[in-house]
This record gives sequence, C-alpha cells and structure tokens, in this order.
Amino acid sequence: MGKLPILCCSLAMLFGCHTRGTYEQTSQELTGLEVIAPHLGYFKSWAPIGNEGANQMTAERQAEQVKALNLCLEQLSSSTEMLPSHALRSVLLVQCMQKQGWQFVVEELYITR
Repeated sequence: MGKLPILCCSLAMLFGCHTRGTYEQTSQELTGLEVIAPHLGYFKSWAPIGNEGANQMTAERQAEQVKALNLCLEQLSSSTEMLPSHALRSVLLVQCMQKQGWQFVVEELYITR
C-alpha cells in the first residue's frame, strides 16, 4: 500500500474518533483528498458559487477563499461556548461560506495507479 492511502487512513482515524472538536478542525476535515477504497476517493474543496471546482482559481481568488473561511471560523467560534457536533459544525460552516459566496464541492475520483 502506498504512503498516501496510509496517511489518509491514519488522518481519518485520528480525526474521525472525535465527536467534539473545533471549527478549525472541521474546516480541515472538509477539504482535501479522502480515499475510501483502494481505487476510489473524493476531493473536497471550496469553489466560488457557480463554478464546478477550485482547481482553476487564481491566487487572488484563493486569497479571497482563505479570507472568507477565516471570517466564518471567527464568527462561528465566537457564537457559542458549547460546540455542536461535527455534523452540525460542518453544516454551519457550509452555510456561512455560502453567505460569503463560496460553495462546498465534492469531486469523485477514480484512482488508476
């Protein structure tokens, strides 16, 4: 087994065991590559509303996305002392990003190597 699937599985086990966490942890878990089988995975990212994916964003748009995400993290983290479950944090983060003009995109990948 390659290093990338092992790393992804290790991260999934590490973060997947926590039912309570921070909005920062949730935002990290919502992005990047997730391998679910030897030849199947998902790439999760934020893209401007109306665009299919984030792979063709300019550096300026990437900076705007980081700024919007940081604003959402700040707003959500300060909104309550009691953190909701991972699922609810995910929904709240997606809603906040939509208000900022960003959508959550999940692309299915077939890994051929």
